[in-house]
Amino acid sequence: MDRRKALKGLGLSMGFMVATPTVIGLLQSCKNDAKKVAAWKPLFFTSDEATVVQSLTDLILPKTGDLPGASDVNVTQFLDLISAKVSDKEDQEKYRAGIGAVISALGKPVAEVTTEDYDALLAKYLKASKEEMKGFNESKDPVFATLKNLRGSAIWAYKTSEKVGEEVLAYDPIPGEQKGCISVEEATGKWGGRAWSL
Repeated sequence: MDRRKALKGLGLSMGFMVATPTVIGLLQSCKNDAKKVAAWKPLFFTSDEATVVQSLTDLILPKTGDLPGASDVNVTQFLDLISAKVSDKEDQEKYRAGIGAVISALGKPVAEVTTEDYDALLAKYLKASKEEMKGFNESKDPVFATLKNLRGSAIWAYKTSEKVGEEVLAYDPIPGEQKGCISVEEATGKWGGRAWSL
């Protein structure tokens, strides 16, 4: 998966969620503070679920060169907080069942699962052929549905983090004049065609 293309392609397409005060408060509460991260206790996930989600999101959004990874912007903590504070009971139950299916598909205790095991699981489901994906959809495979949802949620959480918004995406807290009919590269200037964070 080409992470840069995926993030650029998603651009503002993930802007479907309205930034309510609750969501803005959640975003601000997930800032990367070393003391808080070390002492983080999940509100929704069990410790095994948090380990699995963290491992998977780190593979989906790895740290590369100048780009922070999922762990650097607390994606797992944000997903845990959203699940605990925003999701209704039905969604929570579906999410927990889906993560349970993922853990079962790994085939061993979470403490024994390696990065290669997580990578193989992601490759099997998210890099599958169109025919295989169609089969997963038709059979309503809970692992496929959960991994697909996790990927989308992780990218959304990543793109809405303060660090990515201000340091990775094109960002101008005080926009200047409006110019119509210009190229994306010209509009974003020093950010070289990246999506706007605001």
